[in-house]
Amino acid sequence: MIVKGDESNPFLFFENLAQRFNGSWNGEEYASDNDFGKIQSVTFGYMNSLYVGITELELSEEMIFENDPITDRQFVSIRIGKIGDFNKKHSQAQQKDSIYIYNNLQKFKIVYPAKTKMSWFFIRFPKDIYDLLGTDKSSDFYQLISNPKPWFYYSPMLLNIEVLINEMYNVLHDKVVRRGLFLSKAIEIITRLREHGTANKLSNIAYDIHPDDLDVMLQLKDEIIADFTKIPNVSQLSAEKGMSKSKLQRGFKSVFKMPILHFFNHQRVLEGQRRIRTTHHDFTQIAIELGYTDLSHFSRVYKQFLGKRPSEEIRNVE
Repeated sequence: MIVKGDESNPFLFFENLAQRFNGSWNGEEYASDNDFGKIQSVTFGYMNSLYVGITELELSEEMIFENDPITDRQFVSIRIGKIGDFNKKHSQAQQKDSIYIYNNLQKFKIVYPAKTKMSWFFIRFPKDIYDLLGTDKSSDFYQLISNPKPWFYYSPMLLNIEVLINEMYNVLHDKVVRRGLFLSKAIEIITRLREHGTANKLSNIAYDIHPDDLDVMLQLKDEIIADFTKIPNVSQLSAEKGMSKSKLQRGFKSVFKMPILHFFNHQRVLEGQRRIRTTHHDFTQIAIELGYTDLSHFSRVYKQFLGKRPSEEIRNVE
C-alpha cells in the first residue's frame, strides 16, 4: 500500500489518514486499529509552523510513504526511526535505528515493513524558526538548512538524542506536561544535532540525488547493517540490485560518503560503542555478538575508527 504526502502540514496528513483507514484524529492524537494494522500518533503544532510528534505503528502488510516535495515554502524535517518502542532500552536491533534530516525539496520513500513494530519521532520546522535558536548564520549547519537544493543527511542513532526522545516518550500519555515538554526537547534535539553536524563537518550530506537512487541506497544500508556478523558481499549485492559493482559503490558513496565495506565496518564499531556504553556485556561478548574473530580484532578496529580502545570508554550502565 502506498501513502503520499508532502509533510508541509502533518495535521492535514493525519486528517486524511483517518478518512482512509477509518481512524480517529482530534487535532493532537491519531489512532487506527483494524485489519491493516495499528497506528498511533501524538503530534503538536506550535506557532502554526513547528510540528513535533511521535508515531508508532505495527502493520499487517507493507506500507510505503512517498514524500512529494513542495517548493513554495522552505522547511526542514527530522525523522528518527527505531525498531520497537523508544522506551525499550538497548535492543539488539538498534543498528537499524536512524536519523534522517532533509529539506522540503527532497523526494524519497520510507518502507514500513509488515509485522514489525516501529516508532518514528519527527520535527518539521521552517528556517525562520531555526533563526530563533541562535545567531550562527556563518555555521555549516545554518548554510545547510538555507541551501535551496534538495539535500538529505543520514546519521545512525546518537545516544544523547535517544535519551531526549525517551524522555518525551515517557510523558506521551501525560496530557498535563507533554505539549510543553515536546517543544523543549525538540529544541534541544535540534541544538544537539547542530552540534553533532558541526563536529562531524556535515560529511554525510547528499545533494541533488535522484529519489530512486536514494531509495535503493537506503534499502541497501538497512540490508548490510541488519546483521553485523555477516560481512557484505559487494559482488552479490550488485547482482541483486542489477548494477555493476562500480555503479553500486558510486551510488552508495554519493549518499553515505564512503564505500560499502568501510561504511559497514564504521557502523559495526559504532554499534560496539553503543553496547559498551549502555549494556553490562563484557568486551569479549560484544565482540562475538558483532562478528569479530576475537577481542584483539575488535579492539584493533575500534581504535582505528574511534581513536581509542574499548577499555577507554565510560560505561553508562546503572
